[in-house]
Amino acid sequence: MSGKKMTIRDIAQEAGVSRATVSRYLNGGHWVSEQAAAKVQAVIDRTDYVANERARSLATGRSNSVAFLLGEPQELLFADPNFSTLLRAIADELGRKGMSLIMMTTDNQEENKRNLKFLRGGHVDGVLLVAWHYGVRKGLIHSLHAMDMPFVVAECPEVDSDSTSYVHVDDYHGAARATHYLLERGAKSVAMIAGPEGPTGALERVRGFEDAMRSRGQNPEWIERGDYSKASGYDAALRLLKRAPQVDGLFVASDLMAIGAMQALRSQGRDVPANVQVIGFDDQQLAQISEPPLTTLRQPFGEIGRKMVDQLIDLIHGGSPVGTILPLELVVRQTTR
Repeated sequence: MSGKKMTIRDIAQEAGVSRATVSRYLNGGHWVSEQAAAKVQAVIDRTDYVANERARSLATGRSNSVAFLLGEPQELLFADPNFSTLLRAIADELGRKGMSLIMMTTDNQEENKRNLKFLRGGHVDGVLLVAWHYGVRKGLIHSLHAMDMPFVVAECPEVDSDSTSYVHVDDYHGAARATHYLLERGAKSVAMIAGPEGPTGALERVRGFEDAMRSRGQNPEWIERGDYSKASGYDAALRLLKRAPQVDGLFVASDLMAIGAMQALRSQGRDVPANVQVIGFDDQQLAQISEPPLTTLRQPFGEIGRKMVDQLIDLIHGGSPVGTILPLELVVRQTTR
């Protein structure tokens, strides 16, 4: 077929499948068997076929693009590695499916209005929403529902949960597991540095910690809060040591805060893990290279990204909202005994 522009008919003929199968594959792969998909992809790879996106958009009424809507200031993409890690996982998955990604951030009300106006203009087929703050997430969820836009949220929503598709991790059982682990390793006075009040995940981590402590006959009285930054972890650890100098176990709701907390502990002459055992949350790369390497709960960002993309494509094709809860893995390193 060299020298000739490939068409769907040509691909179907070479792959030995129907034109309808090729069309479904190019539009997300729904209702296409693995064997048929492999045949179509092999022809595409061999011929360097590129779909005419403009013609396909006119024919299907779809843009073949989705928006990654970050309901936070843009600088958090660089300050908090969780955002960039999730974005990379989503971009990789969309790339495998031949879909384009549009990055949008919400820094203020004017920017939020511009974003919503753009979305209402039909430039994307759906939205992947990431917003940690309750008020921002709630407002965006209501706006997206109002415009009948398919979307998936990267956290269990506090509002419209039955009608909203989301992917979340099991914060409650993860926090409980971390707390039990500290107690099993000999910690007698366990404290927590939690995230900001409001987000579902932050609340569930606190609840998991409190229930685990009570189940072991302990009083979960030592909790300080940070904003997931390293500096806030440092400050929260100093406040905890002032309130409860006997603390010998610390569960921290993010790796960044845990790194800051360990710096604070060292500044007060406390060795980790000899004097205070520490467990973080996320398993970012910094957890592996910290000194000492950090025991932490691993968020499966790759799977979160894949699930979000799959659920969004299903919604775009008329599917129903789905809520997915993924487990967390405790990764043991050298900040616990």
